[in-house]
Amino acid sequence: MTEQDPIQKALEYMHYQGAKSFDDLIALIDRTGAQWANAIEGLTEKQASFRPEGEWCAKEVLAHLISANRGINQRIAEMAGAESPREAEKTRGMGEISPEYQDMGISKLGGEVRDVFSEISSLMTSLSSNDKLEQTFPHPMFGPLTLKEWFAFHRVHAMDHIQQIDQIRADPAYPAA
Repeated sequence: MTEQDPIQKALEYMHYQGAKSFDDLIALIDRTGAQWANAIEGLTEKQASFRPEGEWCAKEVLAHLISANRGINQRIAEMAGAESPREAEKTRGMGEISPEYQDMGISKLGGEVRDVFSEISSLMTSLSSNDKLEQTFPHPMFGPLTLKEWFAFHRVHAMDHIQQIDQIRADPAYPAA
């Protein structure tokens, strides 16, 4: 038996979740925010700044997640003709980290992560009866996604980076608390 291509698997997941009700999607995003809180709970500054060779540290992962999610929220809001919950910092490209977050401490970054998931839920609530939700815009790896599928992408993206935090914590050189 061959394993399914992870890109295709994620795309099918986003299509499936994007077909669900906004209440279901909001519950999914709320669970994701809680999982992020658990993933970073108890991190010290030293641990959050630990960088395995060739990888991002936890603070950089968080900064990327915050920037990317706010950028996606802004694009969704623009396409739906709605107001974005918060202006997104412009970045130069995928994987770039906003200077706004680079020097923040882990406690402040954790608060920003909580805020961004709250912003996603608020945006979803404001768009629940919007007639433009079937519009698409392309993701560089997944291709065109509807606005609701982009909300599901928030979940896929977040879970990928939670796994990245778990890998950082599992590194043999990871500092003790």
